[in-house]
Amino acid sequence: MKLGGTVLALASVMTSACASLVVPGSSAGRAAEQHFTRAIANLDSANNSVFLDSAAAHLEAYLASGAAAEHRREATVLLRLTHDAQRLNRVEAALQQAKTTAADEKPKAADAKKPDDEAVKEIQRLKDELAKANEELERIKKRLAAPKP
Repeated sequence: MKLGGTVLALASVMTSACASLVVPGSSAGRAAEQHFTRAIANLDSANNSVFLDSAAAHLEAYLASGAAAEHRREATVLLRLTHDAQRLNRVEAALQQAKTTAADEKPKAADAKKPDDEAVKEIQRLKDELAKANEELERIKKRLAAPKP
C-alpha cells in the first residue's frame, strides 16, 4: 500500500459521510457544491496523483467560492488530507528513485573493483618481469666482471 493510501482511506470514509449531505441551493451554491462533489469523486478514485491534483483544485475552488459553503469544515480537512497525500506520494517517489539509484550504483562499484584487480595483476606481472630482467642483468655483470685467464 502506498504511503498516501492511509490518508486517502481516511478521506474516503469522510467523503462517504459527507456525500449524503450535499443539498443544492442557489445556482452559485450548486456550482460550489459541484466542486465539492467532484472533489469527493476524485478522492474516491484510488491513489492516482492526477485525481489528487484534481480533487485539490476542486476543494480549493469550493473554499474560494463566495457562496455559503455547507461543507466548509469538511472541505478544509479534505484539502489538508489531500495535500498530505500529495506530499507522501512525492516522498515515496523520491525514496523509490533513491532506491533505484542505489541499486544501480552497486554493479558500478563491482565493475570499478574489477579494473583495480586487473591493475593489481598487471602490476604484479610487471614486477615479476622486472625482477627477472634484474637477475639477468646481474648475471651479465658477473660474467663481464670475471677476470679472463
